Amino acid sequence: MRLSISMMAFALLTAGFLWPTEEAISGLGLHLVVLWMLLGFLHAMQCWWATDGAHARRPQFDRIDLGVLLIAVGHVISTLVVFQLDGDRRAALNLTFEWIGLLIAWRILRSLFVDQRVAAQSIAVVTALCVGLSCFGIWQHHVFYAEQSEWYRSLRSELDQALAGGDPSQITRANEITRQFQEQEIPLDGSSRIGWENRLLSSSEPFATFSLANTLAGILATGLVLLIGQASSTIGDQRGVSWLRTMLLVIQICLIAYCLVLTKSRSALLGTCVGLGILLFRRIRLSTVQHTFRWLIGGSLIAVLAVGTGVATGGLDKEVILESTRSLQFRLLYWTGTLKMLREQPLTGAGPGNFRQGYLKYKADESSEEIRDPHNFVLDAWSSSGLIGLSGLLLIIGCTGWRLMKAPTELSGQEKPGIRKVSAALRVQSFRIVVGGIGCGFLLHLIWTWFNGSDEWTSEPTRLLLLTGIPLLLLRGKTSIRPVDGTACLAAVSAMMVNLLAAGGFEMPAVMITFLLCLAAGLTFDAPQSQSGGRYRCLLSAGACLAAFLVVVRFGLLPVIVSGIHVRTGNSLLSNAQYPSRALDQFQQAIEADPQSVTPRQRIAEVLSYRLSQAAALFAAESETPETGAETGAETGRGNADDDNRRLADEAIQACENLVLADRRNGFGYGLRAEVRWNVFLLSNNDQMRNLSIQDLRTAAALYPSSVSAWYRLAERLDAAGTEHGDAATVAADRVLQLDELSRAWGHADRFLTKEQLVTIKRIAGR
Repeated sequence: MRLSISMMAFALLTAGFLWPTEEAISGLGLHLVVLWMLLGFLHAMQCWWATDGAHARRPQFDRIDLGVLLIAVGHVISTLVVFQLDGDRRAALNLTFEWIGLLIAWRILRSLFVDQRVAAQSIAVVTALCVGLSCFGIWQHHVFYAEQSEWYRSLRSELDQALAGGDPSQITRANEITRQFQEQEIPLDGSSRIGWENRLLSSSEPFATFSLANTLAGILATGLVLLIGQASSTIGDQRGVSWLRTMLLVIQICLIAYCLVLTKSRSALLGTCVGLGILLFRRIRLSTVQHTFRWLIGGSLIAVLAVGTGVATGGLDKEVILESTRSLQFRLLYWTGTLKMLREQPLTGAGPGNFRQGYLKYKADESSEEIRDPHNFVLDAWSSSGLIGLSGLLLIIGCTGWRLMKAPTELSGQEKPGIRKVSAALRVQSFRIVVGGIGCGFLLHLIWTWFNGSDEWTSEPTRLLLLTGIPLLLLRGKTSIRPVDGTACLAAVSAMMVNLLAAGGFEMPAVMITFLLCLAAGLTFDAPQSQSGGRYRCLLSAGACLAAFLVVVRFGLLPVIVSGIHVRTGNSLLSNAQYPSRALDQFQQAIEADPQSVTPRQRIAEVLSYRLSQAAALFAAESETPETGAETGAETGRGNADDDNRRLADEAIQACENLVLADRRNGFGYGLRAEVRWNVFLLSNNDQMRNLSIQDLRTAAALYPSSVSAWYRLAERLDAAGTEHGDAATVAADRVLQLDELSRAWGHADRFLTKEQLVTIKRIAGR
């Protein structure tokens, strides 16, 4: 039964690497959270049912367990505060559920790793997955970017020609391309388009199954240190290893190292160096210095080979080094703004998934990116889970450092009894658990994507490169699953922590499950064990897992799934101009399915705002007729707004009110409501609506003081409101010019004002 539990754990671990873990904030990984909770229930019941369950060995609850628990508790408390402050409740719930799932996964792994064979198998799973991710990433760098760039340029050129030509016969084709872009969430215009094109056309960093290259780099850095550390371990050392198996090991290391170089992640490379440095300094002893020296030389040669290959193929260029100062500058700007935010909310932070809304108020003018996290896992823990979660993370860091300070024999278990016995068992251990777990994980993800209507795995067979690690694992044979080396595992944890000091990942499940797995494996020899688990504790654990399972299914998984289906349906209906009302019905059903979600409320407000702006433009065009004159027509039209426009205005205002109530700290809702109120003013000549619109724009600018667009709209509206707002319009225009100058000095092309906008804003500023 234990082996089947471990296989299911490896399947969930594998599935966690196959989706963009950065989107945990949207609830995309809640199905895995539910399965971890179900597995926790089954594991607890298995312990209770076993005849020797009352005397089963299990790790005692120690300081690191307390640290993980504090992080989860901190998330719960910060989420309650988010509900009180009317923040993004759905994002807070999703990430809190993720951390509860990580807490349960942590306890499962610690319990399973009492058997050192399971810990060794888990390390083999992680390294095999890292090899697969590396192969997929290398393919992306050398093939994917070129193909996607050619495809995008072709369609974009065709779309621009169709729109510029004005030929009615090309309108259908333009609509098809536009719909294709919308389905793939490709921005059509504005700064979003510039940013998207820069990422596709001007970069080549692989990201594998994730959304960001830095996420992949952190995983690979951890896997590389783990693979080298385990391979160079003297525990259970075997003589007469074949050259074939040695070459296969070198191939695995080279693949991971090369892909890591291609990501251009400086923090991950630094983490790798720190991890390998820990391995080196802990293993320099007279009895093993020659063994370690050989591996050091070999690892250095592999690193040089990987860097040289990267330079030769263009994967590593001089900008990686020359721009390191600018990259560090941006990190410092992120951290400074985050600390300013945390001074205002020190106890509970911004709340899970609510960092961006709070951070934008304090974002430096020189920084352009509207980051989701502070790019530092200590600050991220503070922001997401408050001081409670921060204390838990610091406790984990402190305990890890303390264990690394111990003597090598105490940490690695090289002189403990039973190691040779375990090594002998590992020599004959089949690969059924490891390969079966990885295979089941792929099957689980395939079924889930099919259930959600995605055909990514059938339309993109190149994802099978992710399975590359399995044949290499099998070919290496018994040398691929070695006894656990605590030093290697904690060195891998250290590599991950160094990377997370300058990169996001604290709220990314795949990153943190890798971190926790290496930590649990590193504690295999050092964790005190208890034989007083008792049936009562097993039942209590089973009950807690079952309760968590029911809560997450009811308030997390089902609402997110049903709401997501309605939102996708509504988005597809919007691409056809004949079905706007049906799209709005779908978005309304999404709100009913998930009352905490912001997305459907935003879509309704955007659609109604767009329709109202069209009505206002049509009204203005009809008012400025040659027969009546512009002023007479405007006064007549404003005094006699028809019922349809009045009803549409009421609906749009109410939709914006609902959006603001769903997330009061987000300036986007206020900006959208300002646009709606201004259009109502144009339709009805209601001065109160004009003043309320300006008030909303002031609020949006206050919530995001470094936004060029927010200040530009405010200056434009103040200028249009008349001479009574002349001084305020000048101040806002000066602020726009100041921000534009900073954007040009720092090279933020997506924030440049157009020539027309510059002419307008200089006129308002009196320059």
